[in-house]
Amino acid sequence: MATTGGENRLSEQEQLTSAEAGHNKEQTAKATTALLSTWLVAIQQVLPIYSATHLLYLLLSYIAFLFPGDSSSTSGPVLGAMINSWRHWDTGHFITIALHGYSDWWRTAFFPLYPLLIRLVNYLADNPVLAGLVVSNLAGFGVLVLLYRLVTEDFDDELASRTVLYYAMFPMAFFLAAAYSESLFMLLSLLCFYSTRRGRWWQAALWGGLTSLTRATAIPLLIPFVYEYLRQHHFRLREFRLDVLSILGIPSGLALFAGYCYLRFHDPLAFSHAESVWQRSLQPPWFAFSATIAALVQDSSHLDFITIHRVIDLTLLTAVLALVVLLFVGPWRLRGPLAPTYTLYTVGAFIFFLLVPAVGRYPTMSMPRFSLALFPAFIVLARLGKSESFRLHYLMISGGLLTFSVLQFLIGQWAG
Repeated sequence: MATTGGENRLSEQEQLTSAEAGHNKEQTAKATTALLSTWLVAIQQVLPIYSATHLLYLLLSYIAFLFPGDSSSTSGPVLGAMINSWRHWDTGHFITIALHGYSDWWRTAFFPLYPLLIRLVNYLADNPVLAGLVVSNLAGFGVLVLLYRLVTEDFDDELASRTVLYYAMFPMAFFLAAAYSESLFMLLSLLCFYSTRRGRWWQAALWGGLTSLTRATAIPLLIPFVYEYLRQHHFRLREFRLDVLSILGIPSGLALFAGYCYLRFHDPLAFSHAESVWQRSLQPPWFAFSATIAALVQDSSHLDFITIHRVIDLTLLTAVLALVVLLFVGPWRLRGPLAPTYTLYTVGAFIFFLLVPAVGRYPTMSMPRFSLALFPAFIVLARLGKSESFRLHYLMISGGLLTFSVLQFLIGQWAG
């Protein structure tokens, strides 16, 4: 009888364990379903914006042949010519690296992860420009989806929709579709930021390492990582764990590339020294603004190519600066425990690329494009632009500049 009782008790215990396991599986299944549902909602919200902007790019790729420039040739298949019209400026450097590696030391200014992906996709595409466009456009879609999810979780759906719309319509946002490293860099940056916000430190380290293998401007990701680690551990040293070492993952890609540069060119900082080819050097953060204003004042002609581009870029950069200030000043500023994370990252990233301007005729060169990394500034823009009137004005002006910039790029003119 005792044995029978023991067996009964064991049977009851097994039933309880089995019931708990079943309950846990059911809870896990529900959580997975809910998570998938939120991502599907994000895709549904982003898809119309993504498809509309890319339809515009496709149309402009065709219309660009009406204008004189490198894309004016009408020989060969139309689709091939349209794809080729996106091969300008940095795209050529990325493709050269993808096909031939770093044959010249000064090309180390272009980090290796993006050309490596071009090389891999090119095995299927057999067209390096098309391979670059595939990588960029897939990553660009991921950027918008991830941006929507991040803003939704930390703020709300309505703000997330406006943020994605305003971000996608920024005049330099077409670089997320061009064969440039912008979209890959932004996707990996957002993945790092997203993982950091959730305390997934080793995941954040992985994404951060890949980001710094894409561009040196990944280093400011250290700022939100450190702050979030401290905040989530209540700013108490005794609560730190082994995962504090994951912070080393963010600069690991940069360190890996520096090691390659040492082995290949006997200069671990070749990628930094290469910036001198584009006349970039370390300057105070206000230099880009002051030097551009001085150049505009001194110019005798106010309607030439370089002057107009200076005006456009200075205007865009000043607008971004205003949004950065509004992150922590005024009624549209970000509030709550998350505000410092977004603010510190944006200020750090903004100052980081302002420190290395071009010291020649074009101090703000590429800076409006680099501003795409400042995604929290677009959250402020979305808060600021809640009214229908603001949305109409922003979309008309920004959309016009976006169209102009794309056409400039497609005909081989400098567009940021």
